[in-house]
This record gives sequence, structure tokens and C-alpha cells, in this order.
Amino acid sequence: MRFSFVARVAAGFAVALVAAGAGGAAGAAGASGATGTVGAGGSVGSAAARGTGGTLGTGGAAGAAGASGATGFSGATGLGASGGGAPSGTRPAGPTSSPPGDQVYSFGDVGGGFGGKIVALEHDVPTPVRGIPDPVVQIATSNSDSYALTSSGTVWAWGAGGVGELGNARTSDYTRRPVEVLFPPGVRISFLANPMPYDSAIAVDMHGHAWGWGFNWSHTLCLAGTVVEIPEQLPLSDVTLATGAGTHSLFDAGGHVVACGTNHAGALGNGTTAGAALPTPVIGLPSGHIAALESSWQGSGALMDDGSYYDWDFNHGGQLGDGTTANSSLPVRVQLPAPVVEVSQGGSRPSNGQTLAVLADGSVWAWGTGRLGQLGIGSYRNQTQPVRIDVPNGVRFVEVASGGDASYALDRAGQLWAWGGDHAGQLGDGLRGIGLDLPFRVGLQLTQISATATNVAALG
Repeated sequence: MRFSFVARVAAGFAVALVAAGAGGAAGAAGASGATGTVGAGGSVGSAAARGTGGTLGTGGAAGAAGASGATGFSGATGLGASGGGAPSGTRPAGPTSSPPGDQVYSFGDVGGGFGGKIVALEHDVPTPVRGIPDPVVQIATSNSDSYALTSSGTVWAWGAGGVGELGNARTSDYTRRPVEVLFPPGVRISFLANPMPYDSAIAVDMHGHAWGWGFNWSHTLCLAGTVVEIPEQLPLSDVTLATGAGTHSLFDAGGHVVACGTNHAGALGNGTTAGAALPTPVIGLPSGHIAALESSWQGSGALMDDGSYYDWDFNHGGQLGDGTTANSSLPVRVQLPAPVVEVSQGGSRPSNGQTLAVLADGSVWAWGTGRLGQLGIGSYRNQTQPVRIDVPNGVRFVEVASGGDASYALDRAGQLWAWGGDHAGQLGDGLRGIGLDLPFRVGLQLTQISATATNVAALG
């Protein structure tokens, strides 16, 4: 597998992972290997080198104090509002339809939205996050924070807190230990938006009411005011899908797709570039049920039930996949050889932005910016039309997550694969600064994965 050394230093982001049931914590010095996988008892060693076959060396065993994982999930549930398949953004009878897990990990750099990275929260290998009292059923992320939804319907947050991102009625620089988001008494959360807008968060309760908190820049959250320190109810009802990124958000409310926030290149999908303080309808989508909503920095998308995929907004690097680099304030259909069953849109600034899609025939496609190898096609070129990802022989990806400079996938066995930039340690192998232009098996077994910029969350 080809390596690339990434010299560019960009604003950092965070990566959170909930590891598989048997996985230990990060080892101190996992050795390299030619084609070996991670040691049977552990996750990535902090100095574990990638083997030439794309997996971690057999010496990457768990550290002595590595925490064991939970019993794990019996099956994957999709990427939520940021994925196709069985999106967790569809309101279920309970908080989610996933069996619970209870081990959360973080790595990478927190920050990079409206503030710089927080050095105290940097991790190059998976590091356990402790203090969530109930089993976790969903993980979601923004550029600056991570969020966990528990089986009891509570939400816990950790990361930056200077503009209310933690939702606990306080503003503080950051927290390593999860704090409970303070919803009104009696409110139980059904699902989290996935991903979250920059420096803010969105959750939907059991009755289909959406709640938002954090930095409400230009009405990202469809609310008044700028800093929202505890969750406030949004002016929406019967919400079944929610997502957001940058400074805009998208919702399926009562069967209608609406958007709020900034609209510089057309993120709101209403045919204009004027922002909206209140929910404004997205126009131009075909009739029919929406399976998933997508978002990225100045990017939006919708997966229809029939497997057709539409996107709109910023397109300087081919992010729309329509063969051009012209922005669009209205949805455009991406032409693909088979129906889409799983999709994830990524991007965190003008110089990146890409979409990954799993098709009904099992093939995986990508388009958009590829300058750091995040398209997974063995090159570093942008692609204005979908190209097929070079998935290793015998491997089938079933879930994908697109960050800013890196991309991720889970195969049928739940193994995590990653490729793209690693300048913030977001590939989680301890080799900050070394990137990949082809998929690489990280060595963690998971059932959910989410990505915002280079902030990744997963459940195992």
C-alpha cells in the first residue's frame, strides 16, 4: 500500500471511537509488521507502524491498563442522519434501535471551527473516555465536541465548552470528562443529529421535537440569540431526520425537508444564497420518502428511498459530483451505476470536501476533493464525477463516514478501515503526519461510525 507524508498543518479536530467488545486500550509501543493485524487483546500501540499489507503489526497489543470493552453490538445500525441504510435519524420506539455499548475512545485534535485546537485534548491513539453512567446507544460529533446518547435517553458531552457546546448551563474552555446535557425534566432523547454543526449540537426527543444548543452563529440552530448554554426547543415538529455542519442545519419535519443558517453557496437548497433565521423549505427534491440527510461545511445532501442521491451547495473541488465545479443552490442528482444504500458527505473548509457512497451492488464510490488521498483511489486528484474506491479483494464495505481530510468504512465483519490525511492523528495509529491514498485496516471492530471534519465517533 502506498504511503504519503503530509507536511501541511491545519486546524485540528477530534476523533472519538467506541471500541469493540474485547478491545483493550491503546498500547504503549506496538511494533510494526508486514501484514499482521492488531494483537488479539488490544487496540493500536502508540508507535505501531502500518504493515505493508495495510494492517497493523501483530505487536500492537493492549497496554497493561487497557480497559476491556463492553459486550458489544449484535449488528450495525447505520450512520444516523449522516448515513443511508437504516438511519438512526428515523425516530424509533426507544432512544435508538441499537443494543447498547459502554466503551468510548477519543483521539485526534479537538477544535478547528470557530476556535483553535485544544492541546490538552490531543490524542494520536484511541484513549478511553470514562464517566458516562449508562450504556451508549449512539455517538455523534461536531468539529469541537463529542456526544453520547445513552439507553436511558440522556446525552453526555465532552470537548470544547466556550460557547455552550456542552449544554450544561456553563461556558468553560473544555472538559475531558463527559458532562450531562441539561434537557428540561421529562425529556428523553431519541436520536442525535449526525454530524453536528460547528460548535453546536442538535438532538431530537421521543416526541419528534428538535433541541439545539451551543454557538448559534447566523441562526444555525433556527433559534434567536448567539450562545445557547442549555438546550432550547427548535420551531419544528415531527422531526425524523436531522443533520448539520459548518453554520447550517437540515431537518425532515413532517415529511418536508427544511434548513436554517448561512447560505453563502446555497447550503439551504432554496434557490438563493440568502441565509434563513427560521426553517426554510429545500426545493427541487423529487417526491418520495427521504432515507437520510447529509451535511458538511457548506454542503448538503439527501438520499431518497429509491436509492437516488442529490446534493447541493459548494462545488469548487467537485463536491457535487455533477462533472462541474459550479456551486448549486438547488439539489442536483449524482449519477451512479446502482442505487445508493449508504452515503456520507464530508468536508470542513474550502480545500476539502468529499462524499462516499455504498451502492446496492456492493461497490463503493467517491467524488470531490482528493488532495490528501481521502477518495481512496490511489491518487491525490480531485474528482468531479464519482469514481470507484479501491476496496481490497475479499472485503466488502457496508458503512462509510467522510470527514474533512480522512475517510472511514466498516466492513461486513465490523473492522474499521481508514484513509486520507493524518496530520491531526485522525487515523488513530500513532503515526501523525503519515497519510494514505488507499484504504487501510486500523484493527478495531465496530458497529457504528460517524465523522465530522476529522472528528470520528464509533460504537462497538
